[in-house]
Amino acid sequence: MTSRRSRLIEDGARELLQFHGYKVRVLPVGFNKRLPPAHLVATRPSGETRFIRITKLFHQSSSVQTVEQRCYVGLAQLRKHQALHAGETGLHYEIWCYSLSHGFRCFEVHKDSVREIPKLSLYSPVPRKSGGVA
Repeated sequence: MTSRRSRLIEDGARELLQFHGYKVRVLPVGFNKRLPPAHLVATRPSGETRFIRITKLFHQSSSVQTVEQRCYVGLAQLRKHQALHAGETGLHYEIWCYSLSHGFRCFEVHKDSVREIPKLSLYSPVPRKSGGVA
């Protein structure tokens, strides 16, 4: 779980999501059972909502096994909130692991599994001029 000292990491995640067209809300510190157990809520006009919980790993590469071992409390909380809102479409529950060596690695939490999702990039694809055969 992040603390207020890692506001820089939260800001980095927020900027990354905003770059990709999400409207991001930072949830306040403290427990409120009506709110999801997340640090950020990212929404798109299409109705897609991502509840993102950020965790720090120090110089350690994150994998599905690492997330299941180190973030078991967060996983349980996200799955509980997910079960309460099972009928709603467009909700995604994610854990983003941050390490100094590897940056952000993102994992989506499902009812019975965790899977890695592609990393969002700050680089937009450069359109190439089509002109001939390479």
